[in-house]
Amino acid sequence: MRAFALSALVSSLAGLLAATSAASADFVGNYTVGTGASTSQLQFDFTNGNTYLYTVRYDGSLRGDALFAIVAAAQPGFFSYQVVNFSFGDALFAVTIGADSDAGFGTPPLYLDYWHYWTRASDQSAWASSNVGFADRIVSDGSWDGWVFNSNSAPAAIPAPAAGLLIVGAAAVARRRRR
Repeated sequence: MRAFALSALVSSLAGLLAATSAASADFVGNYTVGTGASTSQLQFDFTNGNTYLYTVRYDGSLRGDALFAIVAAAQPGFFSYQVVNFSFGDALFAVTIGADSDAGFGTPPLYLDYWHYWTRASDQSAWASSNVGFADRIVSDGSWDGWVFNSNSAPAAIPAPAAGLLIVGAAAVARRRRR
């Protein structure tokens, strides 16, 4: 009976992981860059559905645009971005990560083809459309900055890496108990 219950648990967890993996099939890369005691997340969702997540390490106080500079310095030739300066502030025009690239400021008729800026205080918080530009936003340890191109939707949900470890652990326990 105990083996059956454990087998059912492992099967359920495997199903959960498969569903999570299917939902995140467009999650392309997860990178950690920079050095320091603080970390902030920087997420990019491209028009083609590909999502990239950067954990940026730093010390001291930074603005949102400084996260871009840290990533670009760590991945020259792989990560690049273009900012256009206006009298009212800076605007992100283009981002390229590997083979993925989107650029624009919004063209008719929908005016969606631009980088929409979202923020949240932690991975437990809900995304909110930013009411300040990234050159004016002060990031804090654990904060998230999300960028979505060509959509008014909040950034894609990133699956927790712990889900896969849970399944592997449950399978190991099930195997051990069968012996």
